[in-house]
Amino acid sequence: MESFNQNSHSSFVLFADKLPFGVFVFESPTLDFSLESKLIYANTLAKSFIEFQSQPENPLTVKELLPNLQKEGVLSHILSDISKENGSPIYLNAELLSDQISESRKVYSLLAKQLSDNYFFFLFEDVTELSFAEKTFRENESQLDRVLKTMINGVVVVNLQGQIIYANDSAANILSLSIDKIENKYFTSKDWRQIREDGNPFPAEELPLTLALGNQQTVYNCEHGIIADGEKVKWLSVNASPLYNADGKLEGATASFLDITEFKNTQNTIELKNRKLKAILDAIERSAIVSVADTKGTILRANKKFIQISGYSEKELLGSDHRKLNSKFHPKEFWEKMWKDILSGLPWEGVIRNQSKQGNFFWLQTFIHPLYDKNDSIESFLSIRFDITEEVEALENTNRMLHFTGIQNSRLQNFAYIVSHNIRQHSSNFTSLIDLLEENPSEEERRNIVNMLHASSDKLNETITHLNDIISINQMLNKPMEICSINSEVQKTLNILKGSIESRNIQLFLEIEDHLELKIIPVYLESILLNLVSNAIKYVRLKNGAFIRISAKKKAGQVQLTVEDNGLGIDLEKHGNKIFGMFKTFHKNEDARGIGLFITKSQVEVLGGTISVQSTEGMGSTFTVLFPENPNESAPI
Repeated sequence: MESFNQNSHSSFVLFADKLPFGVFVFESPTLDFSLESKLIYANTLAKSFIEFQSQPENPLTVKELLPNLQKEGVLSHILSDISKENGSPIYLNAELLSDQISESRKVYSLLAKQLSDNYFFFLFEDVTELSFAEKTFRENESQLDRVLKTMINGVVVVNLQGQIIYANDSAANILSLSIDKIENKYFTSKDWRQIREDGNPFPAEELPLTLALGNQQTVYNCEHGIIADGEKVKWLSVNASPLYNADGKLEGATASFLDITEFKNTQNTIELKNRKLKAILDAIERSAIVSVADTKGTILRANKKFIQISGYSEKELLGSDHRKLNSKFHPKEFWEKMWKDILSGLPWEGVIRNQSKQGNFFWLQTFIHPLYDKNDSIESFLSIRFDITEEVEALENTNRMLHFTGIQNSRLQNFAYIVSHNIRQHSSNFTSLIDLLEENPSEEERRNIVNMLHASSDKLNETITHLNDIISINQMLNKPMEICSINSEVQKTLNILKGSIESRNIQLFLEIEDHLELKIIPVYLESILLNLVSNAIKYVRLKNGAFIRISAKKKAGQVQLTVEDNGLGIDLEKHGNKIFGMFKTFHKNEDARGIGLFITKSQVEVLGGTISVQSTEGMGSTFTVLFPENPNESAPI
């Protein structure tokens, strides 16, 4: 090596020592650069790459320096290419430069060049980082290519002129064209037409790639239709952005697009259904009474019809409970069943009677549907109602008319019985007595016949009086109703019968609910109380310990009136079906006429109520009357 440093190549040595490469210089014994060429120089960096021992008097040959390359046949190939002007470097791992197994992952490049006729050199460079960077780049490039190929989005890249230089498979599928028919075309090509939603052409200056190239603007979610030749329109959602080179200069643009045709069709279908639903909801809003309440019954929304029929303002309704409209008509069980159904997610349908702020009652056909939140939990209830007050009242009137028609038929039957039986009997009796008078009886017989005529006349008068009582019920049917205090009416009756009560030493018990009032025809209530209490007095059994208990209270939308005594009682098994019949008596009381309970029952039924009896012979009777709490203003015939 010393001889080399001192000859004409000394300048090269000085230069080589400063290079960032490993430099090996060889002298060939022939002009063919053989494997026997001797190592005559190695700079410091080269010695760090390859460990070797070489003496100036016995230098290493090239094949001894790089035995592994010799074994692989690579070295001969390198030497044969030295004389070529455009030789390329080869890349070697660390194991090829050493006799020992190396765990190093280093990579070197080796470039062989001729120095003079018999001299050549090897340049070694550590390209590990560059190699790995290139490898990583190629891997990333491969991954990107795979991603682009498998993306559902179509992707195209255009140059500055708008020419498509890349398109992935999805772009070809979406556009219904092969890649070779897409690439090298311009994105504004006539092979496909871009349109607006109304079918008009989409302006070229507003296309996403135009904006990305012209204005260097990034565009997101631009929607337009595209029609390839012979294909149906497809709707795309397009993103576009400009592309820059390493120097920051614009070199093109890229666009990604998604086929949203199915979504668009679905969206159009949904919008159509929404329009239909809105039309239905608008119709319901205009024709129905609508409200929304939370799961506790608090009103969240009320439409105009709800506000109008309730009599309350919107401010008074919102935030309040539906109980504000409770008419107290329906029993507790009715509401419990309704809430159980709707809280379990079941729709509910029923008829509800409500009461307005002004106190008016109205009937609503009601449909309640649960509304759910995003977690599929019930968050509120939609109530749709229709006012059926007129229909309900018409039905009630019809039922009442049928009820009263039945009562009237019963009265007519009794009336016919009186006319055909009682009056005919009196008429026959008069005829017989008059015939006896015409036979010239004795004075004593005449007096007896006259007395019998007087007795028959009294009986006829009593029968006519009973007929008048029955007729008077019909005459009072259309009298107006008034609010009556039950306690006051009971006291009036007791004052009328005070003498009879005290003379019979009867103890009175009153159990009347405080401030209990009833809307009723007053004269009817007076007659009903008088008949029931006078009967209890009439059939007293005990001289001491006799009592009459009068009680009254509200019960499930009705007023219950009860008159109880411990008098003679009635054998219901024997007389149960006759108690309220005309001219039916059950005890040998000389004051009994058998007309009082008949009239009482008729009056109760005309008022829309019912009367029943519980009795045990020898122990007493209890008569129970149920009146409707809120009857109509007058009882129709």
